[in-house]
Amino acid sequence: MNRQRLIAVALGIISGILSTHVVLIGWGNLIFWALVGIALGLFVTGKREVLWSGALFGFFLSISFLLSGFQGAPDKFFVFILFSLGLSIVGMGGGIISVFIGSWLRKKYK
Repeated sequence: MNRQRLIAVALGIISGILSTHVVLIGWGNLIFWALVGIALGLFVTGKREVLWSGALFGFFLSISFLLSGFQGAPDKFFVFILFSLGLSIVGMGGGIISVFIGSWLRKKYK
């Protein structure tokens, strides 16, 4: 895995955990996540890397946010994992969009 993808994974995990325990509650998280994704996109080069970095950022952001906030019973954990994986696939779309916007802004104002 290359450096840009590793940074995307790390930013996704850190952002997800911070959103659960430190940053904002509710819709404010979406703004925070979008800003992190846009910032990541400012440094990602290449169309393929924008897609990969955005997908990895969105997936790991979603999964880390959901898992770090889990407060259910242990017997519900398997169902919660399946639910989290499904939502993380949706999160990939958001990650791709936000990283693409950052990449587009970098190109536009270069």
